[in-house]
Amino acid sequence: MKLIHKLEPIWWMLFGAGGFAAALVLPALFFSIGIAAPLGLFEGLDFHHAHALATSLVGRGLIFVVFTLTFWHSAHHLRHFALDLGLHRIQGVVSYGLYGLALAGTVWTFQVISSL
Repeated sequence: MKLIHKLEPIWWMLFGAGGFAAALVLPALFFSIGIAAPLGLFEGLDFHHAHALATSLVGRGLIFVVFTLTFWHSAHHLRHFALDLGLHRIQGVVSYGLYGLALAGTVWTFQVISSL
């Protein structure tokens, strides 16, 4: 049995958690920080407060978890989309490539978050 198939429960767990983060948490973050705060809808959320939140331990953890889970969700979703398109012959390349990109995104996110 291939390694990708042995780890299938882990991929589905990351897929579900990433779907939750991508569907509920990311839009709220984008709206509150990217739209509502610049328009002045949130009085207490200016650049300095948002930066302080992002550089706190809780803020760093939230950003890391949300972006990392979204990467893994996208990788698993695209893998199954490639299989639906009939790319069964290159399934190994697609699987390792997409999960490798998700791992690279996770490492990159960690590097960016740790430099804040």
